[in-house]
Amino acid sequence: MEDEQIAVFGIADPLSTRYGNTLAGQFVCGSKIALHAFRPITASTRDKPTDYAGKDPVKIHLLQPEFIFDDPILRSLIAEANSTFVALQSLKRKGSKADYTKISRTYRSIIRACLEKLQDAAGLAEEASKEHDMYQQYISIFYSIECVWHLSEILFLDQTPSNVIVPQLLEWVRFHFPAAERMATDLLLMGRDASDSEEYWPALKGLVLQGQVDVARAILQSHPQAESAAFKMTEQILKAMPTFNVYGGFSIQKFRSQWQYWLTDTERKLTANILAVEPNLEELVQLIIGDTQTWNAHIDNSDYWYEYLPGYLFYTNPACKHFELGTAANSWLDRWARMKTQQGKEPQLKHLDKVILSLMENDMHQVIHAIQLMADNQWFVTHLTDLLYNCGQLQVVGEHQMNDCIKLRDSLLYEFGSNLMTRNSLWQLGMDYLQFCSEEGLAALELCLTKIPIKTEKQAMKILEICRKMNFPNAEQEICKVQAKQSLDDERYGNALEWAIRSKDTLYVTSIADFLLKHYAKTGDMLCPDIIANIGAKMFISPRLVFLVKYFDFYQFYRKRDFLPAAELLVNLLDSKITPEYFWPSLLIDTIPLLESKDPKILSKETTAILHHLESELVPLIEKKKKRLEKFPDEPVNILKDYRIENIEEIINLLRLACARNLSRALIIENTLMA
Repeated sequence: MEDEQIAVFGIADPLSTRYGNTLAGQFVCGSKIALHAFRPITASTRDKPTDYAGKDPVKIHLLQPEFIFDDPILRSLIAEANSTFVALQSLKRKGSKADYTKISRTYRSIIRACLEKLQDAAGLAEEASKEHDMYQQYISIFYSIECVWHLSEILFLDQTPSNVIVPQLLEWVRFHFPAAERMATDLLLMGRDASDSEEYWPALKGLVLQGQVDVARAILQSHPQAESAAFKMTEQILKAMPTFNVYGGFSIQKFRSQWQYWLTDTERKLTANILAVEPNLEELVQLIIGDTQTWNAHIDNSDYWYEYLPGYLFYTNPACKHFELGTAANSWLDRWARMKTQQGKEPQLKHLDKVILSLMENDMHQVIHAIQLMADNQWFVTHLTDLLYNCGQLQVVGEHQMNDCIKLRDSLLYEFGSNLMTRNSLWQLGMDYLQFCSEEGLAALELCLTKIPIKTEKQAMKILEICRKMNFPNAEQEICKVQAKQSLDDERYGNALEWAIRSKDTLYVTSIADFLLKHYAKTGDMLCPDIIANIGAKMFISPRLVFLVKYFDFYQFYRKRDFLPAAELLVNLLDSKITPEYFWPSLLIDTIPLLESKDPKILSKETTAILHHLESELVPLIEKKKKRLEKFPDEPVNILKDYRIENIEEIINLLRLACARNLSRALIIENTLMA
């Protein structure tokens, strides 16, 4: 039997070859792995830089499995299947009774529709082109998926009351091997001329091998010699053949008694050589009675070991039950392999063959493991496992059945949902799988929402709305901070401030407010005035933002030459204890025009306070900066340049003089008014 082939990829890295072709790696996003050259280190390795440090470039190799759902046709499949998945989870959460067979058939109809689109696309592509090969590969993958899903539906979902499965297996093999049925359709349309076709007898034998006796009888009746003795005898044998019907009201014992009587009578007729004049008819009857040599001859012509198994069971064990299928399948497989070997052919089981065998053996652990190896990015195993779990058919896995089932389902939903969340066009679908997962899924969903590349503010608002509905405050904050940083980089300062406020992160709001204040201190230009003017009560999220808003109010009063409220606000800012250190020079310099006004705007008490702030805040700050500049003359931060102060000593003296003049005028006026 064919072993699983392991894919091997070569990575060319000159630096790695110098250390024995050693690479180290880690997951960076979803299923993407970053690899780089690695020097093996042991306990005896000397701790020193390598000989190549700083000389040769270090290459980062990014590896990621192919994601087939980027193709538009397959993207439509994943979207339609997602709707069915969500509908199933909703029914389960509401406690409603779900028709799992109907849901399974919905999944299969989606796959069949996708297969038709893929076949159309492959037909339009040029032969031997890359696109044609790609679609052929997709067709192979999803044909296998539909085949396995159909059989799983028969064995686990659409079970009959008596648990007899042969009729459904016949339907399954007819559906997936339609060649005989197609030939039969053409022959029936030809009428009496059908017997002249080269496909007449192959079609009849193919129908009988698949258990389609009624269709075979219809074609036999169209033969010109249908009234001959041999044809009439064959018709009589086929018509008298007992057929087990689970809803027919007969017990299995009674059916087997009828079958044995019919079989003995038919064998007697064959022994009498009644059909010897028509070898083809004789071969048909031999197939129906399960003749070993006749079946062996046809087994050799089958490409798939399971192609004729349902037909053989139909004639030899039509009442075969679910638990008996594994034994029957292994016996038939051994027979198929033995016949292939006798003909000098090496029997090889493909991946699909092994999955079907595991299904018939009811080895769900092996089935789930095997279908994970299908190159469909785990779409099939995720949806089938979820369906089997919800209908209670997955409890055969694991020693601690229910707990293991939940873990298995949740792990698959987690992996599949996380993978979709890394795709720009499919992240909304990925949400549904993580949302219906365990608590780990919700945690992953919150983290993944913050990693979505946001291109527009409309998209950002959409994601924020999702975060609010899902109660993900940390994700909301992170997204707003990212948007604020992006806006700041794009020099959209008002937008950056709004996003920072929306993030409700005090430190981040403070950093944006600091940026705006420092820009004003250096240039005298107030950025985004419209946004600052309309912040309102939101300013209390950060003391620095409060200072920015209040200083902007002072700035507005001053521009309108409304000096009295401007002066009052300025003094309040000086006393507020929220003035940042770097803004003291600008704030105190702003007092000079108000202090020098001939009509005093600042009273004596406030003037004394300004003088106090000058001596206790600005002067010590200047001295501190000067000492630092003397100690570190190359330091890029220079307070004289930062605050546009050419002669700081002169400014300080001007402030002192302005305070003295205003104080003298204010005292005279205040004393005069008191007198």
